[in-house]
Amino acid sequence: MDSSPELERLTEQEAFANLRTVLELCAAGEVKCSDKTSRPSAATIRTIGSHLAQGDFYAEDPIAAFAWPLLLQAGGFAALDGTRLRLTPKGRSVLGKPSAESIRHLWRRWLTHAVIDEFSRIEQIKGQHAPNVLTSAKTRRRMVATGVGHLS
Repeated sequence: MDSSPELERLTEQEAFANLRTVLELCAAGEVKCSDKTSRPSAATIRTIGSHLAQGDFYAEDPIAAFAWPLLLQAGGFAALDGTRLRLTPKGRSVLGKPSAESIRHLWRRWLTHAVIDEFSRIEQIKGQHAPNVLTSAKTRRRMVATGVGHLS
């Protein structure tokens, strides 16, 4: 039986701070992603992770630092310019004052416009490259949204 204490992490204000932080890192040219896969580089993940409010969820397997560049791309707040992620006009406008609407926009866009399938990070998941083995990422995201009660 696991006797470790449960940890509650309230992330609402953290999300606003982290959105602004990653937008600022993009504006400074410090966010690099693969021009082929759109995934953030290892150096970018370390940079973002070191700037996140409250840090990442798991130090040994960064989730938030990996996800923020992908969310900005899916939301249209940033776009690849070679290997650097640059702010779009929409991203520059959000940089002024990240809001609940900005976070809501990213959530809705992730449901239908995510840059990658999140399962692709986990090599142990079988059937990723075979047709009709896994449900589509879009279908899985809708199920996640339903599960957390925020389907819009």
